[in-house]
Amino acid sequence: MTEAHIGYGDHRIAVRLPPEVDTRVLQVPTTVSGHDSLAVVARAIDEPHGAPPLEEAARGAGTVAVVIPDGTRQAAADLYLLPILSRLARAGVGPERTKLVIARGIHAATPRRYVEGMLGREMMDVLRPVQSAPGSPEMNVKVGDDPEIGPIRLHRMVAEADLVVLSGSVRPHHLAGFGGGPKALVPGVAQRETVLAAHRLTLDALVRPDGTIRSAAGTLEGNSFYAALLRTARAFEKAWLLNVVLDMEGSICAAAAGEVGEAHSAAVDAWRATYAPAEPEPYDLAIVGIEGPQASNLIQGHKALLRALAWVKPGAPIVWAIRAPDGPGHPSLLPWFGAGKPPRHLAALRRDFHPYGLTAYSMRRIAKDHPVYIVSEMSRDILRPMGFLPCKDLQSAVDLACSENDVKRAVALS
Repeated sequence: MTEAHIGYGDHRIAVRLPPEVDTRVLQVPTTVSGHDSLAVVARAIDEPHGAPPLEEAARGAGTVAVVIPDGTRQAAADLYLLPILSRLARAGVGPERTKLVIARGIHAATPRRYVEGMLGREMMDVLRPVQSAPGSPEMNVKVGDDPEIGPIRLHRMVAEADLVVLSGSVRPHHLAGFGGGPKALVPGVAQRETVLAAHRLTLDALVRPDGTIRSAAGTLEGNSFYAALLRTARAFEKAWLLNVVLDMEGSICAAAAGEVGEAHSAAVDAWRATYAPAEPEPYDLAIVGIEGPQASNLIQGHKALLRALAWVKPGAPIVWAIRAPDGPGHPSLLPWFGAGKPPRHLAALRRDFHPYGLTAYSMRRIAKDHPVYIVSEMSRDILRPMGFLPCKDLQSAVDLACSENDVKRAVALS
């Protein structure tokens, strides 16, 4: 009997599979990197790709805006901000002229206590971070136009800074191919209308012509959404990037900095070298969970469901462990589950696009094409109308999936 440990919020759950099921457990590296995180970042910002070192780039700047991810992204900002601030200080840009901006996209604002947990009390007191304001037009400024996205409006502190240091961690992303990179600018600190216009490009990336779902995770080439974001960041001209790679303990094991496209590409290469991801192959059952901030709600946890989709045969079952103590993740998600059958839902998206409408369509379509046994803190009364099959615990979900389906080979994405 094979045992796997599946992520579920802030911990992992052991699950056993029957001995007659040939089971593969994909375990990501869990050892601490052994690297000095500060030294890794310092070397990256002093030896950048396609741009001057940060100290040189900041020299003469009146103000510098440093953009960090919000609470939905693990990034170790409390670590990498230290060498950034030291280089800015050497360039003559002290804390009073450094603006720290938290990139929300269109996520809900991160509560102050979580921001303090991300940064620490001292960093909070010194930099007084602000969060981007997607729903407040008066807080955003037009900086240009993109041929596909249209007007580009960014948070005022970013738009008016002399230098903008974009930052974050790199990991696969189901729409942009990889997180980090230009995403920190748009959608990161953009006005809502700019965010929605950019995300409209993801519809054809996520939905095949026949209406089925695919994931762009790990794919940058030929990704029209990523291409538009990169084009926008390069047109902004004031952007300078730092991206880090985290090991499974949250330590920074690699970093790359400099020009947005070149630095992001180097960070992606470092991620691939660190994790050496296996090429997906079709199984009769996929079991997947999610840990950390992305386990807090369905919108963020949906990314794990897409990961499982890449590993199952057509019509094969998926077991999805998503704790979701915060529920759906946004009030606009649930109404989309009443948008009629999937073809009508898709037609409504093409008429009036919304990214959470696309997330809802993806969930509905996956649940239509595959039995999805879900383990969650959310109410069954909410999950059943979404098309999911709620189970009381992970072991029950696996046992039921195996008993109700012809499962000879399974994969546990732990």
